[in-house]
Amino acid sequence: MNLMRDNFNKHFAHWDIIIPEENMRTRHGGYIQQGGWLIQYCFGKDETDKEYLDYYAAHRMTDDSHKRIYEDGREEFLPSLTSMYLLSDDPIKAKKLKEEYEEHNRKVVELLIEKGFDRFTINMFLHAGMDKETKK
Repeated sequence: MNLMRDNFNKHFAHWDIIIPEENMRTRHGGYIQQGGWLIQYCFGKDETDKEYLDYYAAHRMTDDSHKRIYEDGREEFLPSLTSMYLLSDDPIKAKKLKEEYEEHNRKVVELLIEKGFDRFTINMFLHAGMDKETKK
């Protein structure tokens, strides 16, 4: 448990951001909005019953990051919203690239919401295509 907390705190030490001790003790998820960051986090157990801390961090000056930190300190990158995609002069390829970008981000949003991460920055909102009408 200390390794989860220590690794999280180390990632955000530059901004004096630490995960609240009460949340670590009770394993209660939450969010931190500080230093330009929006960091949402939750706790869980994997299929082998190992505890982990998941967090999604967004800042307007960098790409988002989504990580899992296990109780033994091991870290795993999880899918995050992509802010850019490749373009093409070929209209068919350009359409396909845009659709892949939008599909990836749609799946990430679904994953985040499933975890209870329901706070979005304006950049997250735009990259996820939430500014557009949904097609049914």
